[in-house]
Amino acid sequence: MKRIISEPITRLSACEVFVFGSNLAGRHSGGAARTAHQLFGAEWGVGAGPTGQCYAIPTMHGGIKEIKPYVDDFIAYVRQHPHNRFLVTRVGCGIAGFTDEEMAPLFQELWSFPNVCFPCEWACVFDDDKFIDAVMFGIIPEKETVYIPDAITEKDLIRLCEEYRYSIGAGVKWLPLPQIQIRYVIDRGRFGYADFGDFYMDNNGWLYVWSRNKEFAPRHNRGIAMDIFHDECEGRGYFFRAIFAGVRTPYRDCGRETIYTGDVLETDIDPKRPLALGTFGENSEGRNAEYAFMLDNHCAFPGDCNYLKRVGTVFFQLDTDEYPQPLARRCHLFQNIHGTPESDKDLFMMARFTPNFDKEIWKYFALDVCGAEFNWR
Repeated sequence: MKRIISEPITRLSACEVFVFGSNLAGRHSGGAARTAHQLFGAEWGVGAGPTGQCYAIPTMHGGIKEIKPYVDDFIAYVRQHPHNRFLVTRVGCGIAGFTDEEMAPLFQELWSFPNVCFPCEWACVFDDDKFIDAVMFGIIPEKETVYIPDAITEKDLIRLCEEYRYSIGAGVKWLPLPQIQIRYVIDRGRFGYADFGDFYMDNNGWLYVWSRNKEFAPRHNRGIAMDIFHDECEGRGYFFRAIFAGVRTPYRDCGRETIYTGDVLETDIDPKRPLALGTFGENSEGRNAEYAFMLDNHCAFPGDCNYLKRVGTVFFQLDTDEYPQPLARRCHLFQNIHGTPESDKDLFMMARFTPNFDKEIWKYFALDVCGAEFNWR
């Protein structure tokens, strides 16, 4: 679980920071301070704050009351550097002479941070059964509620992925994460599904998915994974780019199938014309997004429908390398408010054979004539 320091630390990864007890004069001549100076670049004469690939906390100048302000500074530093992993040694429990029971409570606030690691002696002092079970015995605690908007847009996914970037890269599963599931395109005729924590959407809307399935080994993009997560992501599996294909909604159709944004549905709004479910609005101050069918000059909501039946998706005529197209736009184009009955019929037919990269409509006609079935479910 990467939370407990149980062995002497002799090397650091690129994202790790060695946290040690020092003196204000910065004379790193013994204990963890000596290790910091000899192995990890802690500068002689720097007794507090970041130094080399380390962070120094002075503990030799007074009692707990005098040490606490420096610990508070460290906590603030951790908050400012959420993508580093901090290895906290038994600060103050060596030459300074303090006990684990005296020092550990100063750091209690950081116990729930996924990127801060502690010595096993301190884990027992924190006395948090849930996290001790998680980090020492691999028992995953019951998920707590994390607030997420009622309707999820791509902007929400980008914001949440940045907020939880460390947990996604390090594979942290024992802390509460947003309960979101997304769908993505694997290849022609195949969708994949991923829970939050196993995918990442960057600021440009590109979606990347983590998987341990060897099928995705040729698509693994280690360079981008390292750029985003540093080497904390080592061992996470294969990191590959995919086309975003919707987010799971709380709605089910008449066959009890879960509905995702981007699904095309028959409804009682217009029984002759299937509609694509997208989002309306944004989750911004004073305004909430909603799952909706965008129509000519208004929108309708699935919660107001008495009948919903999934008949396909909007993920046809795709381009593997196209710049991410907002899902709301795909759905809006599908409604084709200026179309003809013939062009509408073509769209409804193509929606059945998804996901699909074919550009020519005649290829979809051929699939239809042959009686082909795509397992878009």
